[in-house]
Amino acid sequence: MKTDERLLQFFAKHEGEYLSGETLAQTLNISRAAVWKVIQKLIDQGHRIDSQHRVGYRYQAGQILSAPIIAELAKSNWKIRVLDSVNSTNTYAKETLAHDDITEPTMIIADYQTDGRGRLGRTFIAPPETGLYISFALPLPIGAAVIPGLLTTGTAVAVSRAIQKTLGIQLDFKWVNDLLFKGRKVGGILTEAVMDFESQQVSALVVGIGLNLLRPENLTGALVNKIGGMVETLTVSRNIIAANVLDEFVTFYDAYTTGSFLPEYRERNIVIGQEVTIKYGRELLTGIAKDIGTEGQLLLDVGDKVITVNSGEVTKVNLPPNIYCG
Repeated sequence: MKTDERLLQFFAKHEGEYLSGETLAQTLNISRAAVWKVIQKLIDQGHRIDSQHRVGYRYQAGQILSAPIIAELAKSNWKIRVLDSVNSTNTYAKETLAHDDITEPTMIIADYQTDGRGRLGRTFIAPPETGLYISFALPLPIGAAVIPGLLTTGTAVAVSRAIQKTLGIQLDFKWVNDLLFKGRKVGGILTEAVMDFESQQVSALVVGIGLNLLRPENLTGALVNKIGGMVETLTVSRNIIAANVLDEFVTFYDAYTTGSFLPEYRERNIVIGQEVTIKYGRELLTGIAKDIGTEGQLLLDVGDKVITVNSGEVTKVNLPPNIYCG
C-alpha cells in the first residue's frame, strides 16, 4: 500500500483528532519532512486536513471518495477501486472481468460517469459529487447457479438498509430495479452477466447501483417530476455511505439465493396490489400486480390468469394518490 493510502487509513481511525507530525512519522516509518509532503499531496487531491502549530494535523471528512478510507470504515475485506471519472462503472467492470484484471469480488466506485447506463440502454444521470455510482464485479465458477431476480431485488434491500443506517431515511421499491424516496426515483440497479466465450456460460456478474444522494441539477422534461434526491444537504461522508453499502451487499450476497430478504422487499414495493403496465420484450402487459415470487418475479393478474414475469419494466403504476406513475 502506498504511503498516502496508509496515511488516509490512519486518519480514518482518528478522524477529528489532531495527530502530531512525530506520531505520523513513527506510524508510517518515514521522516517528518516526508509526512509534510504526503499531506500536501492529499490536500492537493481535495482532502481537508487542518494543521496547527505545535499540535499537529487533523483530517476532516469531506466528499472526496477514497478507497483506503472506505476499506478502513468497512467491515468487509473485498477489494475496492475508486475512479475519478469513467464512462460507466458497469462497462468498466465487464471489461476488466473479461480481461481477467479482476479475479475476486470487487467494488468499483466512481465520482462521475460520463455515459452512465440504466435498464434498456437508457442514460443514467450521474454528475460529480452528488451521488454514488457503484458496480460490484463478481467472478463466478463456470456453471454456478444464478438467480437474476433475487440478485436485483436483494440488492435493492441491501442498499436500502445501508441508506437507513447512514442517512436515516427509508427507501421504497418499484419492481424490479427502481429505488424511490417520497415518490421520486433516487436510484436504480442494473444487473448484467459476463459470458465465457469457450463454455458459453456465465463467468461473472456485474451489479450496478446508481444513487442520487442529492437531486441532480438541470433536469428537463418529464424527469423534473420523476427524479429526486435523498437529502437536501449531504452532511454524511460518501465514504461512510459507500462502506455501509459494501458491508450490506457482502452480507446479502453470501446467501442471496435463499431469498430471505423478500418479505422486506414486498413490504415496501409500491406495485403490489396496483394496476400496472409492463414492457415485456415487445409486448405491453396490463394487470394487477399480485405479489413478488420466490425468485423475485412479478406475479401479474391479467384477468383470466396470473402470469409470472421474470423480467421487464413497469412503465406505469396507477396509485390511489397518483404520486408515481412510471
